[in-house]
Amino acid sequence: MEVDASYQANARDRSKLSDRDYRRCWKETKTKEVIKLTAEELKEMIEGSIKEATKNLTEENKKFIEDMEKQLDELKKPAAETKAPGAETVDPKGGFINFADFAQKVAIAEKTHGRNVDKRLLALEVKDAGDGQTVGTDSEGGFLIPTEYRNQLLKRSTEKSNLMSKCMNIPMSVSTVKIPYVKETDRSSGYIHGSIMLYWVGEEAVKTESKMKFGQITLTLHELAGLAYTSNQILDESPISMEPLLTEAFTDAFAWTMDNMLLEGTGAAQPLGIKNAPCLVSITKETGQAADTILYENIVKMEARLLPESEGRAIYLANKDTFPQLASMSIAVGTGGVPVYLPAGGASGKPYKTLMGRPLIFMEHCRTLGDRGDIYLADFSQYLLGQKRGKGIQTASSIHLKFDYDQTAFRFIFQVEGQPWLPSAVKSRYSSDTLSSFITLSAR
Repeated sequence: MEVDASYQANARDRSKLSDRDYRRCWKETKTKEVIKLTAEELKEMIEGSIKEATKNLTEENKKFIEDMEKQLDELKKPAAETKAPGAETVDPKGGFINFADFAQKVAIAEKTHGRNVDKRLLALEVKDAGDGQTVGTDSEGGFLIPTEYRNQLLKRSTEKSNLMSKCMNIPMSVSTVKIPYVKETDRSSGYIHGSIMLYWVGEEAVKTESKMKFGQITLTLHELAGLAYTSNQILDESPISMEPLLTEAFTDAFAWTMDNMLLEGTGAAQPLGIKNAPCLVSITKETGQAADTILYENIVKMEARLLPESEGRAIYLANKDTFPQLASMSIAVGTGGVPVYLPAGGASGKPYKTLMGRPLIFMEHCRTLGDRGDIYLADFSQYLLGQKRGKGIQTASSIHLKFDYDQTAFRFIFQVEGQPWLPSAVKSRYSSDTLSSFITLSAR
């Protein structure tokens, strides 16, 4: 390392320089030394300074510095691609083309006794198990319907059902829900909402207090289990062309069962249908009325017992075999009568699907002509229909139940509960007749 000789001489010979000149000379000498240092010499100088400064650090401090250096090294690395939690998209169809494709693969798995199981079916079991769903545990095995098809079946069943969409739907996150209601079954004493009454009072008169009365309805979910059968020939055909047939089979079975339950349910391990509800009003037959008949007077009296608040929502439900009686109803005029149900143009016109201006729905779930329940006047907005929130339909399948018919059976389970919220018919203010949102004819 070369340094100017005059500076070296002056720096060493302190006696020949003043203090000021000596300091200036020393500074300039050192500066030139640094300038003339090579890169390697400069690096050695810096590292030496660091070692000198850190030689007295504690082991804890040294570890802290090492950790910091490691973190800095990690930050310098290129960022790896990461997915945010839940960012992974899950195919709601489970990878299947449609519901028929799913059913076809289930049938193949069942026929081969598990030796030929589509990987997509196994993936469904894993994914759905995490959602709290249960896989069929019968000896033949079972597979869940993918999410989209569960929702599709439930939606279409609701749409195809004559009654479910008309009910007051109650989503239930737990198996039992208690719902309070205003206990109002008797207005004959002038009370409304159970025990509310207003009084006319004179000046400085004492006011009488009143308060509302409440009751409580308990909804407890029940399992609706159903079976739908499909021929193996259908399942062996194209999944595309079989889709409508399979969807019809499943949704028809579900809608049919739900409509029957809403009318006929006993309330024992199943929802309570309107026929067995305490609030149902039954209209007695007319004096001398013949068996298995419906008279215009019957319909008029049904209308007279409908709660005023149900006027705008009530509909008629009837068995199809009541149609001849409805079509021949008449009002007595003298010794004859005037038809009341004929359409414009008489028998040449299309029959009305209304009665007293209300929709008339013919259902096989209504009892046969002459039995109690062959015709109803009902407001289903007063019926509470509880459904398990987010549970959907669970399903399994088996080829052995209908083996001799060459059919595959699909079992599905749906959790549901229902009952009218009125605990009984309501007694009106001045009439001795009770009123209700659900009315039928007694046996004739």
